[in-house]
Amino acid sequence: MSGFCITKAGRGGGSGNNCGTGTKCGRWNPTTEQVKLLTDLFRSGLRTPSTDEIQNISTQLSFYGKIESKNVFYWFQNHKARERQKRRRVSVDEKDAMIRRDDRFSSARCKLVLHKPLFFSEINMKKVALNLFFFGNLLLQILLRSIM
Repeated sequence: MSGFCITKAGRGGGSGNNCGTGTKCGRWNPTTEQVKLLTDLFRSGLRTPSTDEIQNISTQLSFYGKIESKNVFYWFQNHKARERQKRRRVSVDEKDAMIRRDDRFSSARCKLVLHKPLFFSEINMKKVALNLFFFGNLLLQILLRSIM
């Protein structure tokens, strides 16, 4: 996270936490220790801290640098949102990979159905039935995609 400080002389990139006299910090810039402690709390299962918990956390974190209760509140809110986005992205990527894998597998099976000579023996009938199953699966996937 980047912060900035507005000084009497003008704007300049500052650390956010070390604003001296005559400066106004535009944004909270957590220290490494603060981020580590907040991340540890989140990983331990704390997702939506109560008002009292937020107050206690901000009091403990103030030892490592400037912080307000609202910073803790927004940090948890943002971190939760980013975790959700990450899970959704991973979920969509996995579904796409699964569909591509199914398409390759189904296409290979369809080629067998379309190009393989059919002889009416018990073994070939089982293979034909299996190939028809995969071909039906492919048609179902195509129909579902056209609906969505």
